[in-house]
Amino acid sequence: MKLIHFEKKLSLAGAICVTVGAIIGVGIFIIVGPIGRDSGAWMPLVFVIAAIPAYFGAAASSALGSTIPADGGGFFYCRSLLGRPAGAVTSMLIVIGAMGAMGTVSVGVANYLAIYAPEIPRPVTAISLILLSWFINYVGIMASEKFQIILVVQLVTALLLVIVAGIIGGGNPDFSQPLPKGTGGFIGAAVLACLAYTGFNIVGELGDEIENPRRNLPITIMVGLGIVAVIYIMCGWVVAGSLSVDEMATSKVALMDTAMRHLPRWTQHYINLAALGAAITSINAVFLAAPREFVALAEEGILPKWFMKFNPKRQTFDNGMYLVLAVGCGMMLLQRKADDWGLMCVAGLLLSNVILSFAAFFIFKKFPDKVATSPAPLRKWWVYPCAGLSALFSLAFGALSFTQWLPVGFIVGAGAAVGLALTWRAGRR
Repeated sequence: MKLIHFEKKLSLAGAICVTVGAIIGVGIFIIVGPIGRDSGAWMPLVFVIAAIPAYFGAAASSALGSTIPADGGGFFYCRSLLGRPAGAVTSMLIVIGAMGAMGTVSVGVANYLAIYAPEIPRPVTAISLILLSWFINYVGIMASEKFQIILVVQLVTALLLVIVAGIIGGGNPDFSQPLPKGTGGFIGAAVLACLAYTGFNIVGELGDEIENPRRNLPITIMVGLGIVAVIYIMCGWVVAGSLSVDEMATSKVALMDTAMRHLPRWTQHYINLAALGAAITSINAVFLAAPREFVALAEEGILPKWFMKFNPKRQTFDNGMYLVLAVGCGMMLLQRKADDWGLMCVAGLLLSNVILSFAAFFIFKKFPDKVATSPAPLRKWWVYPCAGLSALFSLAFGALSFTQWLPVGFIVGAGAAVGLALTWRAGRR
């Protein structure tokens, strides 16, 4: 499906950078503290376990992307394979998850920067970050592939600096230590760690905006997620090996505290810059994903055509971005914790992945010609198990998020109901 004709195309390197930047948010600078508090020396294993649903989901997304790549992929894949209602519900869940990610990142940055400017109210800092991210999208900077690459390279090198210094400095976890909060705490830590992997299929929203998408989409998803998984596991390794459980429990920025154990004080500026870049690239992913889902729904007649307004110079859907901006800023006024928005992100994106994974079962039946010509060797023997396990793991982890913050269930249920109601209304016209 081609919603709009895009003149500029993302290269494979650019698409991988978008994926890595979308997944790695400022959360990794902060989230390792709460995860380590509940998992102790076993934190690297938490990141391995949390990667499982992401990897199976990535395999299912790769199968879809190499067969029928499309802009607004969440809606289009499910509409093509499961019908309009499933497509609309998936879109709404993706939007809910994306907005949760925006809330998590914005509040996380506000907490992070409070160390330097405690007199500024945190909602003001969070809203300012959202406005900054919207502005650089609006003026077209984020449309620059080179800018994306620069931000991600700076982010990754800063994290590698901490990892290498930690390993050289002896920051290795003691696996003889028991779990500080037992199995229950370990499972809760794994649910929270799932937040760190959300966004692996953001590139599926770009479709026609990528060079040779049937070949590059699967490569982008798998390579991007692989880079992130290695970085996360190694970050967990050096933090768990450098800080005690009590230190991780009380640390506001555990990764920075770890860095200062092994690096000169002046390097904190480079790492802080990486945290800001991580926040911008993550919020940028929300400004990419949510408006494209709105556009897909508008093209189908489920939402007003107003959402399809396109700026060819910036390659942005401005009206959809205005809505995302307004909702994101409104969320910050509620002054919820970053963890709450994180659970909303996990629930929305993982439950949308349940539907997307289920859709992957039907590509062989409905698109046999495209499967046969796919650049990736699609075979039922691996697509079906990966799609099934992706759905099961995503459903389990998504449902667990409800137990951590009860309103998440109501938000997700309301979003699904709105998607169904809009589809029913569109069908009656």
